[in-house]
Amino acid sequence: MKTQPSTARRGFSLVEVVMALGLVSFVLVGLLGLMPIGLNTMRDARGDSLRAEIIKSVANTAQQTDFSLLGTINGTKYQFDANGLTNSTNAIYEAVLSTGSVSVPTSTSPVTLPGLASVAIAIHRLANTNSEATTHVVFVPDNGR
Repeated sequence: MKTQPSTARRGFSLVEVVMALGLVSFVLVGLLGLMPIGLNTMRDARGDSLRAEIIKSVANTAQQTDFSLLGTINGTKYQFDANGLTNSTNAIYEAVLSTGSVSVPTSTSPVTLPGLASVAIAIHRLANTNSEATTHVVFVPDNGR
C-alpha cells in the first residue's frame, strides 16, 4: 500500500510567535529602563575623573611655585574645558586657589609650621550656578628653592 506524503508544514504556531515576541519585548523594556541610570552613572564618573585631573594639574602648579611666592597665587582662578585642559573660551570647570599656613594644635596654643603651606583648591561647574564647590587641600613644603 502506498502512503501519501504529509502535507503538514513544519514551523512555529501563532501562539509560539506571540509568546516569543512578548518575552523579547518584556526584556527590552527592562533594559531601556536601565539606560538612564547607566548614562547618569557614566556622566558622574567622567566628572569625578575630570575633577581629579584638574586637582592634579593645579596641585602640580602650586608645588612648582617658589615657596616664598605662594601667597601671590591666592585667589588665582583657572578655567578648564571638557578635556581637563586650561581653556577660558570653552570652560566648564573653574578652580580657585586659596593659600594659608599650617598650624598644629598643642596643649597651650597652636604652633604654625614655617616650612609648610596649604593650598585649597575649590572646583565648581560654571554652567550650573547651584553646583557646590568641592574643595581639596594640598600641602606644599618649603623645598629650599
